[in-house]
Amino acid sequence: MMKKFLNKPEDIMDETMRGYAQTNRRKLYLPEGTHNMMRREPKKKGLVKLVVGNGGGHEPGLMGWIGYGMYDLDCLGNFFTAQAGTVFYDAIRSIDDGSPILLTISNHAGDVMNGNIAYSMCLEDDMEIRKVLFYDDIATAPKGQEEERRGGAGMLFSIKTAGALAERGGSLDEVVRVWNKARDNTRTLSIALTSWTHPATGEVMASTPDDLANIGAGVHGEAGPASMPFTSSAVMIGKMCDMLIDDMPYNPGDEIIVLINGMGATSMMEMSVVAQDVDKHVASRGIKVYDSVAGNFVTTQEMAGLSLSFLKLDDELKELWNDPCSSPAYTNR
Repeated sequence: MMKKFLNKPEDIMDETMRGYAQTNRRKLYLPEGTHNMMRREPKKKGLVKLVVGNGGGHEPGLMGWIGYGMYDLDCLGNFFTAQAGTVFYDAIRSIDDGSPILLTISNHAGDVMNGNIAYSMCLEDDMEIRKVLFYDDIATAPKGQEEERRGGAGMLFSIKTAGALAERGGSLDEVVRVWNKARDNTRTLSIALTSWTHPATGEVMASTPDDLANIGAGVHGEAGPASMPFTSSAVMIGKMCDMLIDDMPYNPGDEIIVLINGMGATSMMEMSVVAQDVDKHVASRGIKVYDSVAGNFVTTQEMAGLSLSFLKLDDELKELWNDPCSSPAYTNR
């Protein structure tokens, strides 16, 4: 029997967003009757605003990345459902003050379709707007076909660095360039250990046998391309690190930022063990870890498992990463 702190299934996303805004009321603002989560203190007019539209059910992603140096608006759809393009357009219009806008899209079919609808409608209004696509999941398309890959939690790297440049007063072209650079330097791979339960139906989804781990599972619980016996953190994480490193050749001495993203039921104890396993393994490959981040950022309900993302650094990305930011799910200084 499913036991979750829920009321009516049809109210799940409305109540989720209201509650999240209430527990982060100093940083977030949710206009009544909308799914338009935005900054409590709007960005100064003239600076590039970053917006996103995505399905709910991955909390705190992506509304947890709204704030200084991060997103200005997240227009959420219903559970695992992209927001309608017309609704997303209305959300963007609600914050339009003539400032440049960067519309960001995680590479999933519904997000892309509706993001393109919103983008086209904004262009018809003569908004100064550009769109960018994010893709990082190496399990979903082979090397050389990166643009076919779906988006994952590594999107944090692009929003953090592009958001920092926007706060500095960077032009729309410059913010687009940095977003794309961070994306092109990001690789992500996941490992799922258990299934998850649909909060509206109670149905168990994406079952994983107790003795196996699924490599490459998607953010909606989609099965990855390979399953293998689960042994230990060091062994499993070592295999994942090698796959990430081999997808983007590194030179000895290269620096990376590591993102360990919990899928919802993975404890901080486990993620901390993983963090030291990552450091040990990449050091054996001649790679330096400049910084690490661990936590639940883009989740799949109560699924146990995690995704591992690497951002390959250069001087510009490192400097922008170090700029301050403040959002409910991630704050730097």
